[in-house]
Amino acid sequence: MAEEIKERLPKTEYDKVGEMLLELIAECPYIPEGTKIKYNSKDVGKCVYIISGGGGIKKWDISGGFTAELNIQIAYQSFPTGNGQMINAQAVLDNIAGWLEDVENLPELTGNRKITKFTTGDSFSAVEEVGNDKSTVYVSNVVMEYRKKGA
Repeated sequence: MAEEIKERLPKTEYDKVGEMLLELIAECPYIPEGTKIKYNSKDVGKCVYIISGGGGIKKWDISGGFTAELNIQIAYQSFPTGNGQMINAQAVLDNIAGWLEDVENLPELTGNRKITKFTTGDSFSAVEEVGNDKSTVYVSNVVMEYRKKGA
């Protein structure tokens, strides 16, 4: 069976959807207080960041609207000092990912866009060291599906 070929999303579409994702993630009750939230950039200290990894239009409809998928990674950067803290830090990300999949009444986006579904993968960790700043980053791959209504 041939794989469906997707049309790439324009850059302006990434920007609009990225702004909305920041607003949505900021509402998540599982993000620890004082944690920064970023889109396509990281910060020093504890932070949750969203990285867009590409996306495409799955299907066009007759009115000029479309259904699209956006591949993103959600990451939680922290500084655990032992196994217990590492497990807790990974649980933060797992809870955020689970929350995304379970959000009822997914939000309307600007320009007649509406999120229809989030699908998240298992989280994994990576240790990053920049200068004397050594952090552990937990990452989950996420696919966000949304619909844009046509004229």
